[in-house]
Amino acid sequence: MERRSLHEVKKICIFLIVANLPFLTVAHLMGIEVFIESFQHPDAYQCIKTYEVINDDIPKGYLILETPTHQHFLIQNGDTILYRTGEGAVRCEPVLNVAFRQGITIYYTTTPAQGDITGPIYETQILGKVTGTIEDNIWNALCLQIWDYSIKNLNAITYFGKI
Repeated sequence: MERRSLHEVKKICIFLIVANLPFLTVAHLMGIEVFIESFQHPDAYQCIKTYEVINDDIPKGYLILETPTHQHFLIQNGDTILYRTGEGAVRCEPVLNVAFRQGITIYYTTTPAQGDITGPIYETQILGKVTGTIEDNIWNALCLQIWDYSIKNLNAITYFGKI
């Protein structure tokens, strides 16, 4: 009898590990702080495939973005931002300088390949701050899809917060 219960416990443990592998993978890829924060504020994080971004310095795969809707959203020097240019193109570059003029925040970025300074970039142009990049492969894509679905639809924190 004892042998059978030990076998059942092993089965349950293996099931729990396999069921949680996508979440463990995503937590490892994006960092535990961002992973937990994404469940507390699901609308503040999103995943974007980088083939949509015009910047050859970003590895092909996925960008994890903290959106400007996050209550503690702050861009500092050295942060990488995703923004829309005046011509409508989407760029992803590190912030070189943050300036304040007449109560308006203005950002200047630099292109790593050329070292050129671009700007001014206004807050209305910013799509988000890049918190991480993830390689594009089938396992990562599946894990990110499960994560995205979970934070938006299966999030107990959000569900019970609305009651």
